[in-house]
Amino acid sequence: MPAPTATAPAIADELVAPDLPHAGWGDWLMTGCTQALDTMMLRAMGLVVDAVLLPEPHEVASMRAAARRILESTPWERPHEFFPFAEQDVRPIHVESRRRRRLDGGEVVARRFACDHDSAPIADPSGAGDAIPVEHWMHDGRARATVVALHGFTMGYPRLDGFALFAADLFRAGFDVALVTLPAHGARTPAGARFSGERFAMPRVDQLNAVVRQAAYELITVTNWLRAHSDAPVGLLGLSLGGYLSALLAGLRDDWAFVVPMVPPVCIGDLAFRFHGRSRRVRSDPSLAFSRDELRAAYRVHSPLAHPLRVPRERILLVAGRGDRIVPPEHPHALWRHWGEPSILWYSGSHVAPLPRRQIARRIVRHVEAATGR
Repeated sequence: MPAPTATAPAIADELVAPDLPHAGWGDWLMTGCTQALDTMMLRAMGLVVDAVLLPEPHEVASMRAAARRILESTPWERPHEFFPFAEQDVRPIHVESRRRRRLDGGEVVARRFACDHDSAPIADPSGAGDAIPVEHWMHDGRARATVVALHGFTMGYPRLDGFALFAADLFRAGFDVALVTLPAHGARTPAGARFSGERFAMPRVDQLNAVVRQAAYELITVTNWLRAHSDAPVGLLGLSLGGYLSALLAGLRDDWAFVVPMVPPVCIGDLAFRFHGRSRRVRSDPSLAFSRDELRAAYRVHSPLAHPLRVPRERILLVAGRGDRIVPPEHPHALWRHWGEPSILWYSGSHVAPLPRRQIARRIVRHVEAATGR
């Protein structure tokens, strides 16, 4: 597979270690302690890569050929063309809704959105009938705004997602919350998959690019429906993988009331290379994995760094962890620079342990309030 060229740019110069704001000794101690949790997670990821994600030697040639075809056909100078539906008024073809439980001042409605997948390529044609589950926390009266909450990799279970994405704090502040299950996660995990979100981790360039495009199409479809059924503004809050997708969507459309990417990666290829570097099999046989430049080039088309920010900077809040070992600080820092240095919150914890949670929640709520003027 060819190395990146001027039309398939490498981003090595964009990912540089930032000079973080000064922190007190208490923050320093919290950062060190929570980093240990991230390190344990990274070791577990290395074992998963070895056990289930790496190809067999006889599969490598066909995977490289598929990646080469992607590089040759991808509109590197016009990455928005990879998402032709981005500004279209795409809507679900069917929505099922069922009341699940009462909340103080509202209720939780379980929705299932069926998309017209004939109008956009999907990652797995056999999953064309796969409906999109959304747990919709709704107020009895008019909400101040709707927060579309996007979970992280391997998540996709509303009870866990709601906790990680501060759904209760946002709801108490007067905002509706729509917890979306991303493709191949949670209840949408395909039969035979070994864990939620496995499709986002398999080392097939064509498959991963397709599932990112599918996720973008589905999110635009769902949010178009939400806008049509409420006069409240709609914005995005995403965690990790969800942060990546929310940052991408901020470069595809300009109608988000706010965008809050939390610990967002900006280069899937860089993360993949880091994880492969922890694999014993790759260390003993480097041909089993793509190089860093190959991976960066292969996934560049949906990197948030390949798309200019289309949302006013004052609507943006980046949230990043000083001690993050899974999505290193250079990723959100690169996005911050690419977006013209909008507001950014550097918390003291790590990826697995975003601490202090209460302060993070308060800052996010204040930002959404300010961005919506409500």
